[in-house]
Amino acid sequence: MNPAGRLEWDDRHQGQQPGKPEPFVLEMLPRLPRGLALDVAAGRGRHSLILARAGMRVIAVDYSHVGIATLAALVRPERLPVFPVVADMTQFPLREQSFDVIVNVNYLERDIVADLKRALKVGGALLFDTFLIDEAAHHRHICNPRYLLEHGELRVLLGGLEVVEYREGLTAYGDPAAQPPMRQTWRASALAFRRI
Repeated sequence: MNPAGRLEWDDRHQGQQPGKPEPFVLEMLPRLPRGLALDVAAGRGRHSLILARAGMRVIAVDYSHVGIATLAALVRPERLPVFPVVADMTQFPLREQSFDVIVNVNYLERDIVADLKRALKVGGALLFDTFLIDEAAHHRHICNPRYLLEHGELRVLLGGLEVVEYREGLTAYGDPAAQPPMRQTWRASALAFRRI
C-alpha cells in the first residue's frame, strides 16, 4: 500500500472506537481453537479484543498507525495478550504452521490467501468474512471488484482446507424491529480448518 493509502486509513480510524465484531465472528468464536491468533487487517482491533478475551494470544496486524495505536491503548488497561503490529499484510512474513487461528474480515488480498493457509498449524482455523460483488451495486465506497468476491470464489480460495461453515448472501446488523430498518451487506463467510 502506498503512503496516501495509509493516510486515508489513518483518517478513517482517527478518534474512532473499535466498533462491534462481525456477527459471523461472534457466532464462530466458540468453534475456534485456542492458542495463537492472527488478526489480518485488524484496524482498531474489534476482533482482536474478543479473541483475546476468549483466551487467545493475538498478533494484530494493520497498515494504519492510528488504528494500531488505538488498539494498543485499549489492551493496556486490561493487560490483554494482544500484540499490535503496524505492517502491510502483503509484506508481512508468515512462518509456516505458526497460528492456531487466522481471522480475515473485510480485507481481500487474493495473493496472500495461500500464505495464510500455510501459516495455519494442523488443526488450525481460518475464519474469512468479506464483501461479495453484489455489494458494489449498493455501496459506492466498495465498488472496486478487486476487493469484492465473486459468488463461489471464497470456497475456491480456501481449497485444501476443510470448510465446515460457508455462507453467501445478505447479513443484517442490529435489531430487526428497529426504525430505520437495519443495515444489510452482501457477504461471503467461511470457517475452514487445516487437517494436513
